[in-house]
Amino acid sequence: MTTPAATATSYVMYIILRRDLQSKLQWPLGAVCTQAAHAASAAMWIFRNDPNTEIYTSDLDAMHKVTLGVDSEEEIKKVADKLIARKVDHKVWIEDGFPVCIALKPYPKEEVKNALKGLKLF
Repeated sequence: MTTPAATATSYVMYIILRRDLQSKLQWPLGAVCTQAAHAASAAMWIFRNDPNTEIYTSDLDAMHKVTLGVDSEEEIKKVADKLIARKVDHKVWIEDGFPVCIALKPYPKEEVKNALKGLKLF
């Protein structure tokens, strides 16, 4: 049995963003969005030569991202530790000396769903 060729639409870039940036720390929405953009841009650059990223960017109009949320700095650190333990490639974006966002390199959803289990949409 053969598997179908991977296409850009079969890959997802997951972004994990802290909700407390806006709710507790009173960051403007634009600043919060910018953190996600920074993390995603950095991850795309770091993993630019990875086959997953090459497939993901082969059709720019078909790129798919999912933004998940955590409620605190402590939670984002736990997610980062879990990703490291599971050998999931990612970039933790640091702003003003603390972690605010994580962007995974593009992955097929099935490869990382267990590492992201329990996280809800932002």
